[in-house]
Amino acid sequence: MYELSVYLGLGEGCVMNAVWLVLIISGSVVALMTGNVDALMSSVLEGAYDAVQLVIGLAGIFCLWVGIERLANESGLIDALARVTRPVLGPLFPHVKDEEKIMGAISATIISNILGLSSQTPLGLKAMAQIRQVHGETYQAIHSMITLVIISAAGFCIFPSGVIALRAALGSQNPAIVAGPTAVAGLVSTCAGLLAHRLFSKRWDETQGGSKLP
Repeated sequence: MYELSVYLGLGEGCVMNAVWLVLIISGSVVALMTGNVDALMSSVLEGAYDAVQLVIGLAGIFCLWVGIERLANESGLIDALARVTRPVLGPLFPHVKDEEKIMGAISATIISNILGLSSQTPLGLKAMAQIRQVHGETYQAIHSMITLVIISAAGFCIFPSGVIALRAALGSQNPAIVAGPTAVAGLVSTCAGLLAHRLFSKRWDETQGGSKLP
């Protein structure tokens, strides 16, 4: 799909546009060939209506959680939790554990991720930038970045506010019931990712004769 977008002159930032274009054209062609044009138009109109209704339902809930998140950041709660968890995260980031500024950004990122806050993305990018600024593209920097990406992408979250809000907007009787299973699944995937990273890093060091290269 990337090659198709480049061939069409869409550029690197328009890959998803090419994907949607292919889906729309293929769907329309199939509808014409099977004589389901009326069903296609009905689905398009109903989907647009349902999308607007869903957005309206989610708006209030997300405004509430964004407000709570802003209060947590402004009150220093996230920073306080980051300071508490910093000693615990040291063994996971041995190459940068003595860098107070970097560990503060990493801790804030992980805490935001665990609490299901949307601020995890900018905090994670900030942590990545600080690691690269201090350590460049060395083994220590790459190792720390990979560890942070694994923890963030694995999705360990004790309060998935986005999923809960979506389930509530769709009329779920118990929207928060997914919190427990998603937390367990996220914890398992986080542990598995960190274990795989450790094993592959150790194997790389052994195959390279002890040279720690990214």
